[in-house]
Amino acid sequence: MKSFKKIALIILLISTQLLAQKNSSDSMWNRFSKSNSDTQKVNTLNKLFQLYSVSNSDSALKIAQMALKLAYRSKYILGKSASYNNIGTIYYFNGNNTRALTSYLASLKILESEEDLAKTNVHYKIQISSAYNNIGAIYQRQKLRSKAEYYFRKSIALDSIIGNKSSMAHSYNNIGTLKEEVNKYDEAIANYEWALKLKKEMHDTMGIASTLINMGVVRMNQNKFIEAEKYYSLALIMSQRQNDKADEALALINMGDNCYLQKDYNPSIKYYMLGIKVCEKQGYQQFLSYALNSLSLSYYRLKDFKSAYEINQKYIAIRDSMYSKENSKVLSEMQTKYDSEAQAKEIKLLLSEKEINDLELNRKRILIYVFIGGLLVLAILVLGAIYAYRQKHKANTTLADKNEKIELAYKIIEEKQKEIVDSINYAKRIQYTLLAHAEFLKENIPNNFVYFEPKDIVSGDFYWATKKDNKFYLAVCDSTGHGVPGAFMSLLSIGFLSEAINEKGIEKPNDVFNYVRQRLIDNISKEDQKDGFDGILICIDQKTKHITYSAANNKPILIQEEQIKELESDRMPVGIGERKDEFNLYTIKAKAGDALYLYTDGYSDQFGGPNGKKYKSKTLNELLLLQSKNSLEQQSKVLSENFENWRGNLEQVDDVCIIGIKL
Repeated sequence: MKSFKKIALIILLISTQLLAQKNSSDSMWNRFSKSNSDTQKVNTLNKLFQLYSVSNSDSALKIAQMALKLAYRSKYILGKSASYNNIGTIYYFNGNNTRALTSYLASLKILESEEDLAKTNVHYKIQISSAYNNIGAIYQRQKLRSKAEYYFRKSIALDSIIGNKSSMAHSYNNIGTLKEEVNKYDEAIANYEWALKLKKEMHDTMGIASTLINMGVVRMNQNKFIEAEKYYSLALIMSQRQNDKADEALALINMGDNCYLQKDYNPSIKYYMLGIKVCEKQGYQQFLSYALNSLSLSYYRLKDFKSAYEINQKYIAIRDSMYSKENSKVLSEMQTKYDSEAQAKEIKLLLSEKEINDLELNRKRILIYVFIGGLLVLAILVLGAIYAYRQKHKANTTLADKNEKIELAYKIIEEKQKEIVDSINYAKRIQYTLLAHAEFLKENIPNNFVYFEPKDIVSGDFYWATKKDNKFYLAVCDSTGHGVPGAFMSLLSIGFLSEAINEKGIEKPNDVFNYVRQRLIDNISKEDQKDGFDGILICIDQKTKHITYSAANNKPILIQEEQIKELESDRMPVGIGERKDEFNLYTIKAKAGDALYLYTDGYSDQFGGPNGKKYKSKTLNELLLLQSKNSLEQQSKVLSENFENWRGNLEQVDDVCIIGIKL
């Protein structure tokens, strides 16, 4: 019984839609046939284009081409421009960028050729502005952003003259999306704010909510979650006040995303469920699909696998809904048949009144046949869908069993992963006990800071210190690799450094590096494996204040009298390299108040910024010079904040270690 109720409901919906479209189109076609001038016919055809463009792009394109032919015959300038614009719109939404751009440019050329009218006639200026915007949209789709922005700006300049605030807001919004695409988030926000200002001036309350949501997305992409929440909350209030269900659903779903990205999963579930409720009531299938998938992930993160599975099944059901797909297909086929007959009439309308009347009678007769045939096709389709549903139900039972096994596998994987992470965390504790302790560093070099940011839990970079008699040694090094392999190398290298100084009594930093290099080659560098480290080892004689050092690939940085000095280093690693020379012993000629910096290459090699490029050592040195007058605590804070801002959403590429010393 339920199945027949569904069939009846579907038939009723289709009948209503077809009759509504038929009444509207019949009225316009009657107006077209009674028009005495080609100009009136062109205007009517362009209105018919708006009716057909939503449901049947093929018929809409033919109508626009028909209007263009009449406009040329009657030398109707605005008609030609509007027809080219309509043709471009169809090609744009069908993904044919080249033909869309050609049509939009033709529309613009026609308008700009009438210089006098373009200067004085407001309607001309409105159409020119629209052409600029359309051309900009094509270039934006083709990722030619500078050209796109050029045309959007031209549209804004023209709109500002005629006071077309609605179009200006649209252009500013487009520029905002351009800036957002290349991660120029502050510029994106600035353009969205212009759009927001114009919409407020026009009291376009629905448009305000949409722009606020765009601004929230930008701030969320920047991990500025508090600002994002503010924009989403305002958008939610505005959309609810205006009963704008689409923006209400979007605001709620985005608020859920904002919480999810902060790993605040319970509030994210609350917002997703509120958004889902709106989507289900309004029939927003695409929004609903996304929200269900996100809700499933939130439950999964909370380890509520049962709820995650149930919600995921709902998501799959909506995504793969056979009724939705097949009904759309039937409607499209029926509409195409209907519009094909209507198009035949449209072409004949250019011939004679007698042929028009004959064609109208024939079209109505064919429409009835098509409508009845369509209902029969739909009935057959629904019966097939019922059979398919039973088959799918059977498949879902099998799938549920598989999902139980997958869930069990997930739990096993999580347990194994936890064991691995626990082991690595234990290794981290071991590694950190071997690094130079803050108290030991402060005791021997009172004015210092350490900025240490491993890429993973354990690090290939290390900083190590020891004291022998009146000599204090400090090493800042970068082992081969990072993560667990790098950490293993760092532990081995620390052991050999300690052995050289504390057990073998080697005093000069260059001799220490020579000894450690040989120990690494003897123990791990088999078959020419190039394992080892780059680094700097300094020795401070606490009686004479004399500073010596040895450097492998990395250069110490001395800031003296507001000048940067890159000190010397040997271009070879502590390990197997192209050179096998002895390491050199260097002296640092420093004065009281000078700043000395030792760092690895992780900071300067980090990708980020607006263009995703490396930070580079030159930029780092300039930052150190700029900050050298500040307190050591402030310097460390600035280095950390600058690194995170530069990195943005990109992954950290290497371990980072910087030590600063005020001499």
